[in-house]
Amino acid sequence: MKISLTGYDLLIHPRLNKGTAFSQSERDAFGLHGLLPPHIGTMEQQRQRRKKGLDDETTPLQKYSFMRDLQDTNETLFYSLITHYIEETRPIVYTPTVGEACQQFSEIMRKPRGLFLSYPNKHLIDQIFSHPRYSGIKCIVVSDGERILGLGDQGAGGMGIPIGKMALYTALAGIGPEYCLPILLDVGTENEERLQDPLYVGWRSRRVRGPEYDAFVETFVSAVKRRWPHVLLQWEDFAGINAVRFLQRYRTSFVPLTTIFKEPPRSPPARCYRP
Repeated sequence: MKISLTGYDLLIHPRLNKGTAFSQSERDAFGLHGLLPPHIGTMEQQRQRRKKGLDDETTPLQKYSFMRDLQDTNETLFYSLITHYIEETRPIVYTPTVGEACQQFSEIMRKPRGLFLSYPNKHLIDQIFSHPRYSGIKCIVVSDGERILGLGDQGAGGMGIPIGKMALYTALAGIGPEYCLPILLDVGTENEERLQDPLYVGWRSRRVRGPEYDAFVETFVSAVKRRWPHVLLQWEDFAGINAVRFLQRYRTSFVPLTTIFKEPPRSPPARCYRP
């Protein structure tokens, strides 16, 4: 792998950062001396350190925030922690804790992850997708945040679901995070608490309904097909009436997971086609 980043820019890149595991030669090559303590640690040592930090958190939401911070700073260590402690970490990064995380999303959000496609910016979707960083995408999980795990409409907070599901794609199905893209279709919310919350990060509007909503979804799907003709598109936590309609409309528009990768993942993600 050719890497152009050096020094601090390398350390803040979550997919390239190795923490104290950078070797002496890597520290020489990438100008990391002084930015890291002199100890050169193993992955096991780093994992033990992070596991202790996780155990020190007292509530599920605090543990979720701890894991999200780790994902945003060192993805290799994040996925290593999940796979080595799957019984403990899966309920934290996904259900049931992700439900509370969606409710508190605006308060705990620190760094952007995935794409927020808002209704007022529907004319920019092709432009947003066109960035070279998304060229290798093969899997998308999308939600509009209307029916989150029995908690109802969480608006933009529903992004917690695509982020969590994509983390499981990598940790449990062996799909590289560079292939995965969480997306939230922000078409507003009917949740009064979110609408009145000055910290709410989503589009502060009542939900778009009817033909306008369907046209927005069609704009999104068409843009996806133009950018990634062979992508897997998984729909998550849409309201029942929309889920059924989109399943019927789009279920044959995208390909199964096993046709995307030359070698199938260890176990296929659940509900690959279900809205």
